[in-house]
Amino acid sequence: MAKTIMIQGTASHVGKSVIAAALCRIFAREGYRVAPFKSWNMALNSHVTADGGEIGRAQGEQAEAAGIEATVHMNPILVKPKGKGQAQVIVRGQVHGDMDYSTRTEEEYVALCMNIIGESLSILHKDYEILVIEGAGSPAEINLAAQDVANMKVAHLADAPVLLVGDVNQGGALAAVVGTMMLLPAEDNARVAGFIFNKFRGDLELLQPGLDVVEERTGRPVIGVVPYVADTGLAEEDGVALERIEVPLNHGENQLRIAVLRLPHISNFTDLDALAAESDVSLHYCNDPEQLSADMDAVIIPGTKNSMNDLTFLQETGLAAAVINLAARGVPVVGICGGYQILGQTLSDPDGRESGGAPLVTGGLGLLATDTNFFPEKRVTRARAEGLLPFAEGCLVEGYEIHMGQTERHTGCLPAFQLITDSGDKIPEGAVSPCGNIWGTYLHGVFDKPVFRRTWLNTLRLRKGWVALAPSEDAVVKPIDRLADHVRASLDMDAIYAMMGLNGPKRGES
Repeated sequence: MAKTIMIQGTASHVGKSVIAAALCRIFAREGYRVAPFKSWNMALNSHVTADGGEIGRAQGEQAEAAGIEATVHMNPILVKPKGKGQAQVIVRGQVHGDMDYSTRTEEEYVALCMNIIGESLSILHKDYEILVIEGAGSPAEINLAAQDVANMKVAHLADAPVLLVGDVNQGGALAAVVGTMMLLPAEDNARVAGFIFNKFRGDLELLQPGLDVVEERTGRPVIGVVPYVADTGLAEEDGVALERIEVPLNHGENQLRIAVLRLPHISNFTDLDALAAESDVSLHYCNDPEQLSADMDAVIIPGTKNSMNDLTFLQETGLAAAVINLAARGVPVVGICGGYQILGQTLSDPDGRESGGAPLVTGGLGLLATDTNFFPEKRVTRARAEGLLPFAEGCLVEGYEIHMGQTERHTGCLPAFQLITDSGDKIPEGAVSPCGNIWGTYLHGVFDKPVFRRTWLNTLRLRKGWVALAPSEDAVVKPIDRLADHVRASLDMDAIYAMMGLNGPKRGES
C-alpha cells in the first residue's frame, strides 16, 4: 500500500496544486514511484489522458512531474461549470451528465462520490509507493462540510497526514491557518500534521514571530516557508487566475498586442500560456469593446464551456461587432474550440444542451464559412496535425480535443490543419478564411509548439514592418525541476518523510 501525504489549503489559489506538483517531482527524483490524486475537482482547464479520458489539468501536470502517464483514477470526479447553476460531471474521464442535486439527497450524493473515489484510490494504492493528494478550496467551509468530498473525508479514507497551505502574498495567512484549525472538528483537526506558508516576499526574520505564535496556538509545526515565484512554469487550473490579471501580461514597448476575449465561461485558457511566455507578446484579456482597441495586432477567441451563452454575451456587449470590425480591417482573428464555433455562420443546439433547455439556432460572427451542431457525444482525444494555413503549411502541432459540437465547412472553405491518425491517415480539421487571416481549430495547445507559434507571431510582426524572430528553444532545465529545487530548499523534507512513515530518499538528495 502506498504511503500518503495530502495538501490542503486555507482557500482557493493558495498554491496547493503547485506544492503537490513539486512534491511529485521531488519524490520521483528521490527514487519513489509516486502519483498525484485529487478526488473531486471543479476546474475549467482539462487534461486528456492517453486513453481519451478527461481529468483536471493540474493532475495531468502533476503526473508529468512524477514521470508517469496520467490516468483517470488520478482525478475520478471532475466538475466543469456551464453557467446558470449547471455543471457537467465527468466520472473517471467520461461524461456522467449534468449535475442536479434535486434528484438525490445529500447523503446519496456523498455516498455515490465516496464509492467512486474509494475505488480509484484503491487502484492507485496498489500501483505506487507514494500518493500526493490534493484537496480543493478549504476544509473549513463549514456550510459545505457535509458534502465536501475533496478534503477531510478523503484524508481519513486515505489515512493521509495533511499539510495545510496558506498564501502569505494575499495577507492574513497566519490568521487563516489558525482560524481554519479552530473551525475544524476534532477528528479533522487531528489530521493536520503541519503548515506550509506559500508565496512569501520579504524578510523571514520579520515573519518568524508570527510563525512561532501559530505553532504555539495550534501545537503543530511550520514545515516551511516557500518564497514567492512569479512564474512556476505550471498552467493555471481555474478561472480564479484570470480574475487576478489587472494589467496586460508582458506589457511594454515593441510588443505585439494580442486581445483575448474574456468569455464568461472561458475554459482551457492554458492554450494562451505559451504565447504569454514570449517576450515580444502582450496579452490583453478583454470583456468590454472599449478594451478592444484599434491597435490590436490580433484577436483570439478562446475555448468556452458554453459557446451559445458566450456568443450571446459577445453580441449583447458589443464585443461581437468590435471583432467583426477589426477583422474587416485585416486584423487576424483566431478561434480555438468554442471560439472556433463562434467564428462560424450558425450554431445549432437541437437538444438544448448548450442553450439550457429549448432547441436553438443562432447566428455566429460569420467570419468563417462553417456551421456547428451540438450533439450528446463528447469528443475527447489527443491529436497531432500539420498545418494547411498559408503561413504555416506543413508545420507540425500537437494538442488535444475536448468538445461536444461538430463543425462542418461550407463548400470551398478550406481546412486549417489536417489531423494525422495513428495509421497515417490525414483528416481535414478546422477552417481558414479566403484571406488567410481568420482561422479556427478544435486543437487545444495549438500554440505550444515553438515553430508554429513563432511562425504565426512572425506574420503579425511582418504586418507591422518588424523583422521576424527565430523560434524559442526548449529550456535545458525544465520549469518543474526549477520549482522542485525551490520548494525542496524551503521545506523540512525530513519531517515530511517522517509523517509518511518513510526514512527519506531512496536516492539523490538527502
